[in-house]
Amino acid sequence: MTASRTHLERLWHRPFRRSHRRCAAPESQGARLPGPAGGPYRPARPHPAPAARAGEAASRLSLPDGTGLVLRPAGPADKAAALAMHRRCSPAALRLRYHGPVRDAGRYLDHLLDPRHGRSLVVAAPDGQVLALGHLMWDDGEAELAVLVEDAWQRRGLGLALLRRLTATARATGIGTVYAVTQAANAGLIAAMRRLAAPLDFRAEDGTLVITATLAAGAAAAPAPLRGH
Repeated sequence: MTASRTHLERLWHRPFRRSHRRCAAPESQGARLPGPAGGPYRPARPHPAPAARAGEAASRLSLPDGTGLVLRPAGPADKAAALAMHRRCSPAALRLRYHGPVRDAGRYLDHLLDPRHGRSLVVAAPDGQVLALGHLMWDDGEAELAVLVEDAWQRRGLGLALLRRLTATARATGIGTVYAVTQAANAGLIAAMRRLAAPLDFRAEDGTLVITATLAAGAAAAPAPLRGH
């Protein structure tokens, strides 16, 4: 894929996997929920990545005010803490993340936290409370990015930290293109994507915005591992 090839060609003139929004819908709903192009959701094909999970050690995340957090891999064992974070998020934050109302976050998380479909990360407080959640979901030779940050912790760099770590994981597994499907109103995600060390392509259609980043090998290394973890 090259930067000169338009997203609208990929979006509407072939079976466009982005429009099925795997980061927004659980696999079990694949036959029922419509995508923005009017077709059903479909589960992503597993990415033929190496078995080793590159760049997935825990790392320290220090905020400008001195607050110390931990950025670490997430999996099915984090579902309860992730659900608790969802309950603390406002309806507006959930709508931006999931492109609509969230009726059963548990079913979404069962899919998103399943390592067969991609990689997930959390930003956690020292007591283990999950404050932000990010996903990298395999889509053949590409991957979809998605991030949710609890309202009280937004605009503090957590989303950007997740995106940088997720794109580093994408590079390490041989993926050269990642994308986020969102809304034009999601200013926080748009700003964070602009701060990635990668050229971006923006395409909009009927209120849906697709932001694609072309990754350069070796750029934007992941945070240093947290010693002792």
